[in-house]
Amino acid sequence: MNDLMDVKKLSEKAYEFMIRFKADDYEDGRYDLDSEGLFVNIMRYTTKLREEQKYEAHKKYIDVQYIIEGEEGFYLKDISKIEEKDLIDPYKEESDIMFFANTIEGEYHVLKAGQFLIMDPFCAHMPGVAPGEPAYVRKMVVKIPVK
Repeated sequence: MNDLMDVKKLSEKAYEFMIRFKADDYEDGRYDLDSEGLFVNIMRYTTKLREEQKYEAHKKYIDVQYIIEGEEGFYLKDISKIEEKDLIDPYKEESDIMFFANTIEGEYHVLKAGQFLIMDPFCAHMPGVAPGEPAYVRKMVVKIPVK
């Protein structure tokens, strides 16, 4: 099977999990959905002001960030348009993450309960931003592995 077919198959599994998801049936934590690396993190926290957040990006996973309760702001930026000077924490293979400065201009979105964003490895994203005052959010992040 080629890489595109793998992503398609894993995306279908992720979709099935999301449409069957009932918040009351799941505690916060990590849930492995198969043996191929597809997993979900369910979490709750208080959003923060933009100045307190930073952009992040991954190389091994597509992120699907779904708001279960509350609302959350996201900034998005094509990683190829970010200058090297804005890299504040280089890529770490073991945690599959790198961080960029929060001063980068990006496309802004606000997600409310029931809405989601899909971010591929070419998309730097700054989640957890308070659209107004910091507030409670419960969120699911589906991690779809890519090669």
